[in-house]
Amino acid sequence: MIKISKGSAPASLARAKTRYDRINNAAYLADQVDYNNGTKKFTFTSAYKSDDVKAALNTVQNGKCCFSEAKFVNDDAHVEHFRPKGYVEDKATGVISYPGYYWLAYDWTNLFYCKSRTNSSIKRNFFPLIGSGGRRLNHTDMRTEKSVLIDPSAEDPRKHIRFINEEIKGVTTRGKKNIDLLDLRNGQLDEARRTKFNSLKAMKNAADLMINSGIPIATPELTAIINELKQSILPQAEFSSMAIDFLQGWPHLR
Repeated sequence: MIKISKGSAPASLARAKTRYDRINNAAYLADQVDYNNGTKKFTFTSAYKSDDVKAALNTVQNGKCCFSEAKFVNDDAHVEHFRPKGYVEDKATGVISYPGYYWLAYDWTNLFYCKSRTNSSIKRNFFPLIGSGGRRLNHTDMRTEKSVLIDPSAEDPRKHIRFINEEIKGVTTRGKKNIDLLDLRNGQLDEARRTKFNSLKAMKNAADLMINSGIPIATPELTAIINELKQSILPQAEFSSMAIDFLQGWPHLR
């Protein structure tokens, strides 16, 4: 997981937010009891997952899942609500709390692009919080929340999650919880990271061998290897956080 700079919302999403926030907020205020107990539920349009919103998210995330950093290749990507829009489920107890963060359903800061399995089967409608202050229950509730889940657009995930070679590690309690909650240590991801790591390691070993044998850095073959390793730590590279940790301190990346 790496930091994501999102910039401004697509114009269509900004328009949808203005329109549907007004409608949903008024509906809630008119019938708070039924929305709070789940008798009434909000219906959301597809405006938050329109083609231009998906394209914008794909661009700012460099074609990678916001949580795993895996590329979207032959995979169905989903628009993910960081704070669940319909309801919030407690993972430990299964208790469901209504309503969800309906006022953030069309909010650019609350939307990400992620792997379909992560959205549908792993993160789902879970949103655990740090502390006992409780969550915001409606658009008039101004209490401050501290999420267990790391918002990659609001903070640097690398303060919490790093790598030792290809192995993902939580360096804080929160980082460890995110790895577990988001299943970032599953077999498919582990294998993909291992394959990438072995490729990087082979290139680095080849470059070190050439350099130690006296081959000039400017030699085209050596330059090509070094340039490829430089590319691996850029935001658009798959698993770039892993590459950054592996290549940290290697002098030839300068």
